[in-house]
Amino acid sequence: MVTTDQLARRLLAEAIGEARRNGRPDLAARLTAEARDLTSGPFQVLVAGEFKKGKSSLVNGLIGVPVCGTDPTGFTRVPVLVGHAATAHAEVVTSGDTPETVSVDPREVAGCSTSGVDGGGRKLAAIEVGLPRTLLSTGLTLVDSPGIGGGFASAQASAAIRAVSLADAVLMVSDASQEFTAAEIDFLRHVIETCPNTLCVLTKTDLYLDWRRILEINRRHLATAGLSVEIVPVSARLRELALDSGDAELNAESGFPVLVERLRSRLAGNRATATGRAVAAVADSIGQIEHTLSAGQREQDRGQAERTRQRAERLAAPSARWMNLVNDRFADVNARTRNELQDRMLRLEQDAVARVNALDPLREWDEFVPWLYQRTNEELTDCHNRALAAIEDVAAEVAKAFADESGEILPASRQGLAGASASVQLGSLTTKAAGRVEVGMQAARGWSLSSSVITTLLITTLHPALWVLLPITATFGTVFAVKSVRDQKTARMEQSRREGASAVINYLRQQHSFAVNAAADRIRTCQSRLRDYYLDRATELRETAERSYRAATSATVATPADLGRVRALLDSANAAATQAGFPRKRHP
Repeated sequence: MVTTDQLARRLLAEAIGEARRNGRPDLAARLTAEARDLTSGPFQVLVAGEFKKGKSSLVNGLIGVPVCGTDPTGFTRVPVLVGHAATAHAEVVTSGDTPETVSVDPREVAGCSTSGVDGGGRKLAAIEVGLPRTLLSTGLTLVDSPGIGGGFASAQASAAIRAVSLADAVLMVSDASQEFTAAEIDFLRHVIETCPNTLCVLTKTDLYLDWRRILEINRRHLATAGLSVEIVPVSARLRELALDSGDAELNAESGFPVLVERLRSRLAGNRATATGRAVAAVADSIGQIEHTLSAGQREQDRGQAERTRQRAERLAAPSARWMNLVNDRFADVNARTRNELQDRMLRLEQDAVARVNALDPLREWDEFVPWLYQRTNEELTDCHNRALAAIEDVAAEVAKAFADESGEILPASRQGLAGASASVQLGSLTTKAAGRVEVGMQAARGWSLSSSVITTLLITTLHPALWVLLPITATFGTVFAVKSVRDQKTARMEQSRREGASAVINYLRQQHSFAVNAAADRIRTCQSRLRDYYLDRATELRETAERSYRAATSATVATPADLGRVRALLDSANAAATQAGFPRKRHP
């Protein structure tokens, strides 16, 4: 029995041949790209979790190479992206205003990932590694991310969630030393809301004898929290020993075969979507070829053919309605996102400063900082998700507008482009490390008691009233001393609050600046991808209209064999597209 994936591959191969045979290299290039994505399209898996939970060892265990740093005292400081390559290679991306990509020896990656700098001492934003591994050959990319501490109430949480929103799947890592903490459950909830394709991994099962009890407790915690997510227990150490010795039983005991199977099943689900897009692309491309070949058989006067060609020219022009829609809608999204970020961060700044002015920084600062992180992450994450949702809405609106316009040129293309926006991905996981600005506050200066204001009449005079005045003087001196201490404490408190408020304002404004720039980059990237996608489709339709015009006006008629072969392929593609959820109708 032929599977859907096999059928899609066959249809793509035949369609590429027809496109080349009929002098359409543009359509052949598009179909070749679809075939490549179907075989090894990107599927990015983010490995996330708290510090020292075994994320890097997990990545090393999956690929069977110790590429990520596993320093017992250090931790991963920059993201490490591990994908497929014919030969092993590695590149580091420097941070700063002008990032540079520099090739390094793959054996240096482990040290660079934990130090955060390259051999020349330059700070790094990310590391990219290519390895010839079978697991990675289907497009799987593993991303070893820097750890977070304190769940969603940590400075790194919003950056992690931004990365999660751009991943195809997430491996949430915790170890068997203890059950899930409340912070981990809270962070996991946000992860699942952002990327439902999430799997939990319980690491270090070889180090803790009661890991099974921890596993059951964690499952109960997830059930109580209403989170439906599987937990896979693994041991990186057993995996390493199994790979070194070739022991299949030890490998099974490590738990990694189960994890690999889960990743492949999720990859297969992603491929199903790619299969649907591929057969829809075949149907659309072959529909254009069929339209050209049959142009000579249709009763169409020269004026109608000319009008169709003019519509196709307007569709690919900068003044096209769909093009204006792309520019206007993305400008709106950018403005709304910028304004929303400004309003949210301003309100948060006011709330945070008010809190600082009402607390004792020396005693309550450690409780205030997690609250600030939590609130900042919630505001930035919610705004980020709203921006992505707005981009999705724009993509759907542009898809409909383009389909309506292109339907006036080639009615059959209306169905082929209805689901086109699904093929315009929002963008792959960024290789730039998310900026993190830590709240810093100077400790309040320790205050010391001033010397008591005691009049030493005993030393200055031998007046007989001395023994009467001394107690009175001492009393006044004590009162003055207490007042001095209180005044000094108040001054120190106000100084501490001013320093704290200044640190908070600086932190929030830097986070605001980074969030605005990150959102603008994301919106600009999505706008460019969407515009280029439909501009390519418009160019294809313009070429189709031009060829159809020439065929119609010169009364060129395709051979029955050629037309029959193309129509048979079109019927097969239409049937497969309909089955995959991309309905099409053949143009009569």
